[in-house]
Amino acid sequence: MKRTGFKEKSFSPSDPRTVTGAFALLLLVGFAAMWSSSMGYSLRIGKSASYFALRQAFFILPSVLVFVFFSLVKLETLRKYVGILTLMSLISLLLPLLPGIGVTINGGRRWVNLGFTNFQPSELWKPMSILYAAHMLDKKNELIKASSGEAFFPFFVISAGIVFIFFQNDFSTAILALISVAAVFWAAGVPFAFFIGVFMLGVISIVLMVGTSEYRMMRIVGYLIPDYDAHGINYQVQNSIRAIMSGGFWGKGLGLGTRKLSSIPEIQSDFVFAGFVEETGLLGVSVVLACWIFIGYRVLKTASNIAGFKAFLAVGLFSLLSFQVLFNLGVISGFLPATGIALPFFSQGGSSLIATAITAGLIVNTIRDDGFAPLNATGGYHD
Repeated sequence: MKRTGFKEKSFSPSDPRTVTGAFALLLLVGFAAMWSSSMGYSLRIGKSASYFALRQAFFILPSVLVFVFFSLVKLETLRKYVGILTLMSLISLLLPLLPGIGVTINGGRRWVNLGFTNFQPSELWKPMSILYAAHMLDKKNELIKASSGEAFFPFFVISAGIVFIFFQNDFSTAILALISVAAVFWAAGVPFAFFIGVFMLGVISIVLMVGTSEYRMMRIVGYLIPDYDAHGINYQVQNSIRAIMSGGFWGKGLGLGTRKLSSIPEIQSDFVFAGFVEETGLLGVSVVLACWIFIGYRVLKTASNIAGFKAFLAVGLFSLLSFQVLFNLGVISGFLPATGIALPFFSQGGSSLIATAITAGLIVNTIRDDGFAPLNATGGYHD
């Protein structure tokens, strides 16, 4: 983008600050929605009405700082350290499995006790795996286009992380990480034969993962038979659908929803958007979706005008957030089997918010027209 004057720089919709503004709006709306939706559940568990909101507010400033850092850091600097960063992130996935360090919540051993809070390493792994994949696929791009076998090593490293996440009893995050990284391989032009093999392996793995877990099998049964166990396995989803339908076009008004008070357990987490829709209706949904559509338009426009690492990274990161949003909305509306996928910027959780800030910051970084140097022919970087 050629910068010729102040007015063009300040008001052009292609300015990366417009995307930053869209992310900021999502953060503010998401926090307000989580605060309002969680009040009833907070009181039911004996806490103050603002209990979850105050916990989330603690992570907002660190998230903003993380976003600013990753939106401004030079991408070639990240590439220089991508190996060690990936290794550290991969090792961190093992920490929740260690006795005395890992924390089990709701049957999942996904967290590490930091003393003042719990940290979920798999959240950090999601953007890191995409950064690693974009780096490796750009570095070996010509070889990979000629032979899909060249893509095996980066896929093996990423698969190791996905296996570690699965052993944390986090099936949904493992699948999300796999699909999001697959988008990077697709953008890099990996031969179609590679995806056929990955698809077949993925189907077999999913069947085995679901078939060996009674809880996951019950989730599938509940999805196929919505009226099955209406007060058990399907309780949360059915009440989520009722909350969404009661919102209408205008909604009941922020803070005036009633389903959130007693019908949806742990609404502050994966089902927070159901409370938001009840209170803001289709109008609120339209505002949120408009933000995501605008961000997607800017990312895809950027990716279509560039090539290599920057394009792969942009596509992968936006795919990560997009799939996460689609999975969450699919679950709360009953279109997908119930699973634990947080909604970016909305769901309560410090690890999720920090990881989202990293992803959003890198997205803004990719649509900037500076701060990046491509690989030269010898595998180094241009000055």
